[in-house]
Amino acid sequence: MSDPSERPSESMAGPDTSGLKPLSNANDDELQSLSNPNNAELTRIMGRAGIAVTNGGFPLDDPEDEEEVDEDYVAVDQEDVNDYPYWFRRPPTHHRTKLDELHPFVQLLSVSNVEDCVNVENAFPEPERCSRDKFIYRLTRCPELSLGIFTLPVLEEGKPKPRATLIGHIIATRTSEPLVTDRAMCLPNRWQDERWAFENNEAVGHEEGGSTIAIHSVAVLPEHQGKQVGSTLLKSYIHRIREAQIADRIAIITHDHLVPFYESFGFESRGLSKCQFGGGGWVDLVLQLGNESS
Repeated sequence: MSDPSERPSESMAGPDTSGLKPLSNANDDELQSLSNPNNAELTRIMGRAGIAVTNGGFPLDDPEDEEEVDEDYVAVDQEDVNDYPYWFRRPPTHHRTKLDELHPFVQLLSVSNVEDCVNVENAFPEPERCSRDKFIYRLTRCPELSLGIFTLPVLEEGKPKPRATLIGHIIATRTSEPLVTDRAMCLPNRWQDERWAFENNEAVGHEEGGSTIAIHSVAVLPEHQGKQVGSTLLKSYIHRIREAQIADRIAIITHDHLVPFYESFGFESRGLSKCQFGGGGWVDLVLQLGNESS
C-alpha cells in the first residue's frame, strides 16, 4: 500500500579536532606557540571550529557578530533552539541530498491533519486510497499509531512564518490477528458511539489491546518520491514502535514489486494475502518485534 523507492541517507563524520592538544600537558614553548596569532596550525583548527582569532591570538567576544548566517536555515521558534555555541548550530557538513533540501521532520498526526492526509493519499490509484472518513476514524481512535513527515520551507526575510507541509504519512490501527485483514481495514458503522465494533461476532476496525500494528497506508506525495522520504519515514516509525514496546509485530500488505523494499527493513513475506481491499492481489508482510512467532 505504498510506493516509496528510496533508502535512508547517511551522514559523514564531523570535522576532525584531534589536532587539539591538552593545555595541562603543554610546556612553555608550546603555550607560546599556541598563543602566537601567526601559528598556522592554530589558525586552521580555530577556523574549522568557526572561531575567529584576533591579532592578539584570542577568540572574538561574539563570533556571531562577525559571521553571516547561512540563508538556508530552517524556520523554527526561538525557544526550540538549544543555547549551544554558534559553531555547533551550523548546518551539517555532509553532502546535501534532495531530502536535506526539504528540511524534513517527523511527528505524530491528529484529526487536524485529515485534509493533508487525503492529499497525500492521492498518490495511490483511486481504488486503493484510504477514504476521508477512515482518516477521521483512525486519527481520532488511535492517532498514536500514525506518523507524518513534513517539509518546512525556508523563512524568507520580511515574510510570515511558513506552514509546514505534510509530504508523507503512515497510518495504522491495532488488530488481534497476526496479519492485516479486511476486517481490520473496515470503518465501523457506529464508531463514534461504540468503543468496540463487531460484525458477525468478530471485531472490526481498531482493536484496543491488539498485539499487531496493522499499517494501512504508507504514502508519499508523487513530487517527493525518490528523495528517501518513504524510507526515512518508515525507519523512524519502526524505531518508535519498537522502542515503545507496545506490540509484538508490525504487519502490512503490499504489491509484489515493493516486497524487497520492506524486506530491507526486516519484514518477512508471508505469501499472498487474503485481503480483497482495492481488488486484492496483495502480499502479506510481517516485522516481528517480540519473541513470539506467528
